[in-house]
Amino acid sequence: MLSLSHSDSGMHLLDTEHPSTPTANQHTSQMWELGLLIDSNPKLPLEYTTRCINQVVGISDADSLEVVTQAYRHGIALIEELPFDIAVSYKKELERRGISCEMVPAEDVEGEEAAPRTSLEDSSVLWELGLLRNAQYSRERTSRCLCQVVGISESDAFEATSQAYRLGVALIDEFHSEHVEYFAAELTRLGIAVCVVPAGDE
Repeated sequence: MLSLSHSDSGMHLLDTEHPSTPTANQHTSQMWELGLLIDSNPKLPLEYTTRCINQVVGISDADSLEVVTQAYRHGIALIEELPFDIAVSYKKELERRGISCEMVPAEDVEGEEAAPRTSLEDSSVLWELGLLRNAQYSRERTSRCLCQVVGISESDAFEATSQAYRLGVALIDEFHSEHVEYFAAELTRLGIAVCVVPAGDE
């Protein structure tokens, strides 16, 4: 039976494909996992997809952004676990807006505890600071802001900016919570769109 597994960064990722409709022996009363699919050449802006998930599913702006960021990086990410009829309704509405989704039955593993959600308050955890595509500013300005705020080299800053413009999101670097909070706040103040997700354990 198909299940969702944790990715390195704490999000759920689909392991294999599964039909998006229940078979005869599957009960629609069970919980279903609604996943976001992003291909390697996304046609919709990251900001649009994030806003649609927030509006349709009702999760927070931060959670919506984290889901979309993970999907841009890995191709797929879990949005939410929902009853079947609600998951179908959300899937139809998101697809009406041009957003690809997949549904799989949620698998309950007996005796397994849910993984705790990582918090920025845990200073021992490394966090990935990601750069999001933002056509409002030139690559040169964005790269310059990365150099000034984060302190990375000009070549690394330009490489991250170029990747963000191509793929929608790019990793700037990994930091401890106190640093990533400061960098994210300062870059946001300068109009640079960023995201913060837990770094994966090697």
